[in-house]
Amino acid sequence: MSYNTQHEMEAAITRALEQRREPVVAADFAARVMQALPPVAASRPRVAVGRRTAIAAVVVLGVALFALAPHAQPSFASFGFDVELLLIAQLCGIAYWLGKEQGLGVRD
Repeated sequence: MSYNTQHEMEAAITRALEQRREPVVAADFAARVMQALPPVAASRPRVAVGRRTAIAAVVVLGVALFALAPHAQPSFASFGFDVELLLIAQLCGIAYWLGKEQGLGVRD
């Protein structure tokens, strides 16, 4: 190859590489993409099982406290009193969790 031919070839390659093409997007491209997507699955409704369980536990613990109250003597030697304190602690824990869930001023 002569210098002139090689120079012309490099110039042609350079022009081809430097040439900018404008991308062409079809007008209905977005519509075709949306049609190709699978249908959106229906979301299930949120079920507040934890809250319902906690409220049921509060009711059960309250009934247990009232049933245990006549048998509990205010002494740490009394088993009924110990159980009553344990039930009160559980009620406090549930109240804390319910208050935190509702955002009633309880902070982490």
